[in-house]
Amino acid sequence: MSSSLKDIDFQHMGRTCLGHAARRTANLLTRHYNRHMAELGLELTQAQLLAAIADGSASSAAEIARFLGIDRSTLARNLKPLEAAGLVCRQDGNGRKVLPVLTPLGEAKVIEIHRTWLKAQEAVSTLLGPDGADAVRTQMSTLRKAVHILESQEKPTEDTPSQSDHDETSLSGHQS
Repeated sequence: MSSSLKDIDFQHMGRTCLGHAARRTANLLTRHYNRHMAELGLELTQAQLLAAIADGSASSAAEIARFLGIDRSTLARNLKPLEAAGLVCRQDGNGRKVLPVLTPLGEAKVIEIHRTWLKAQEAVSTLLGPDGADAVRTQMSTLRKAVHILESQEKPTEDTPSQSDHDETSLSGHQS
């Protein structure tokens, strides 16, 4: 059976597509946090990267990238302006690994980030209420797990992200 464009309900697709809903929500939420982080001269992605480095539990840049859900080349691009601003430097790790670490200026910036993040987080969490915020986090986690399952069914096992990709936990082991 062939279909034509007139046979497709694009409005229904837009209303029901989980990918579209997640993207719209992520973009809106990112703008909210970016408005707060702008006073620090940062965007949310940079603030998250600095916080992941500050956590100190990652043993490699690749581990930080996995936690943030980005590839290593994206991590490298995001590190460049932070290095140029004197917030991050690179430290040799085990073997060929190079680990980004905070400079003293970066440590001070992460303290500012935390204060600013608390305000942004509180604004959204207050509107959702404690049960609503927990429900959103739970459903987002469930959605990520479902997509991981689908990815593992679609790709060869060697390309599939493992449970250790830190999608469900922070670098220090706490629920994200």
